[in-house]
Amino acid sequence: MNEPTTLSGATPPEVDYVSLKAGQLIGRYEIVSVLGQGGFGITYRARDVQLGREVAIKEYLPSALAVRQDGSTVLPRTTKMADDFGWGRDRFVTEGRTLASLHRVPAIVKVFDFLEANGTAYIVMELLSGATLEDRINTGGRLKPEEIDRILWPLLDGLEQVHAAGFLHRDIKPANILLDAAGNPTLIDFGASRAAMVGRTAAMTAIFTPGYAAAEQMTSAKQGPWTDIYGLAATIYHAIAGKAPPNAFDRMLDDSYEPLGKLAPAGFSPGVLAGIDAGLTVAARDRPQSIAGWRPILGMTSAPEPGATMVMGKADEAPAARVSVLGPATAAPITAPPPAPKSRSGLWAGIAAVVLLAVGGGGYYAMATRGPDPEIVKARAAAEAAEEAHRKEAAETERLRAEKAEQDAKAKAEQEAKAKADQDAKAKSDLEAQLQAVRRQSEEDTRRKVEAEIADKKRADEEAQRKAAEDAAAREKAIEDARKATEFVAGNFDHFGKTLMMIGLKDRPGEIRLQGVDVVDDPALHKLAADSLAAQPRNLRCRQTDRLTDGTPLYRCLITKRNSKDPLTDIPDSDRDDLALVLVRTGLLLASCDAPRSYADAEDDARGSKQYLWSRVNVPEYKRRCSR
Repeated sequence: MNEPTTLSGATPPEVDYVSLKAGQLIGRYEIVSVLGQGGFGITYRARDVQLGREVAIKEYLPSALAVRQDGSTVLPRTTKMADDFGWGRDRFVTEGRTLASLHRVPAIVKVFDFLEANGTAYIVMELLSGATLEDRINTGGRLKPEEIDRILWPLLDGLEQVHAAGFLHRDIKPANILLDAAGNPTLIDFGASRAAMVGRTAAMTAIFTPGYAAAEQMTSAKQGPWTDIYGLAATIYHAIAGKAPPNAFDRMLDDSYEPLGKLAPAGFSPGVLAGIDAGLTVAARDRPQSIAGWRPILGMTSAPEPGATMVMGKADEAPAARVSVLGPATAAPITAPPPAPKSRSGLWAGIAAVVLLAVGGGGYYAMATRGPDPEIVKARAAAEAAEEAHRKEAAETERLRAEKAEQDAKAKAEQEAKAKADQDAKAKSDLEAQLQAVRRQSEEDTRRKVEAEIADKKRADEEAQRKAAEDAAAREKAIEDARKATEFVAGNFDHFGKTLMMIGLKDRPGEIRLQGVDVVDDPALHKLAADSLAAQPRNLRCRQTDRLTDGTPLYRCLITKRNSKDPLTDIPDSDRDDLALVLVRTGLLLASCDAPRSYADAEDDARGSKQYLWSRVNVPEYKRRCSR
């Protein structure tokens, strides 16, 4: 059904046999006039008597399945059609409920209410004024970039929320987009319930709008957000190019579609042109699968390279920021429309016949009947006969109900007498049960008190044990932390102590003692070593390796090299030098008698080359220190 929801441009048919009359009430809504009729139902202009505002009301009345009786009630034509009629009405109510929950969605017709009455269902919508996008194109020609910008983005925002609610429009086209005086769009005439009935009953015939319907709408293939994307892309294409794209079914056989990227209309951004072309991809799987996945293409600021692969977004992609469709004004103008594609004999012969039934091609279903025909007369007579049978059945039911009420009253009196006797016996039994319950409750309270005391003592014991365990663990941790602090120290070199064996680190109290070297008390060597290490910042890592007999810990220290880069603390041990070994190798210290072999070898090399220390030490006297 493609009934309008506008104040202008719709006039009731001259002869009408099924619509509600002016002044009739549907709940709190008073019928004013008929806005439009179709094979699926009727749209009225009405007034909300409580709020005092005018609304549009869509009534579910598929003429192929149902008739109106007594000027208001809607009944299925036959008992065989009752299931299909009821099933479609449920879908219609679901459509109204879903749209009513989307009342804050931009660019979507607002649904105020939905209700069931007269044996059918109604959707109460906003009564809009303005012209359709189809009228705007027919009267004004192609739309300018700024006009497309005002239409496209609000529709994207609205459709994205509609799809998030699990809902589809299924019939997006210029005739279903209403423009107000400022050019702002509103999408009208949702068709979920109509589309749901395709294939449900042979009485309903599906009609598509050529050029705007996706290929999957002509088959049993799955439909989704990508289906609405095709319809919106085709609508915007028409507004930009001045003509609708070729029918999707024709394109599957011989695609004569002219991409907007090739036509390059002036003033439009490359992203919008590429996005419309992507949305009009024939195969559903190759189209953007969601509005969120479509936005990044529409928002591109430059055209894709020739032969580039266009990645279509999935439903879980984050939406791109809104970008204007306006682009550089230097693009080439739209070329003249190409000649019409070759005719395909018989391809659209059947579809054309169906379209003629649609009264101008609008809407999804064609079941329109004009004036009484023999079928309607027969249906009315059958409905009257069914009503008479229903009245007789109701009278018989009422008689049986009265007889049953008399029998029930007699049985009730007998039951009351028996209940009185049972009540007296029960009162005595209850008194005894209460006494027993009091005794049991006293015993239970005593038992619970004892159990509670035992549980409290157990919890106290467990808490004490836990506290003791935590204290022991804390002591062990403190001992371990102290041990670790002693075993390993690190920091930037600060100074030597009284001798070159004692090293000071910045921000650390006290000094640490090097392992493997002996004291050399020579001020000149001390100054030389200090100046060498202090020439630039150096970082040390020292680990305890031994202790003296008095308990003093000895450390092996690794120092960064002179040419090391910051941060010095991050340099691995493999790139550091052994400080004691460096001091021995440069002739600033003596290796201790029990030093590692590498220290002794370095000392021999330093002595042979007369390094600093060995110009001052008497060699024979040095050799008497210890035997090697």
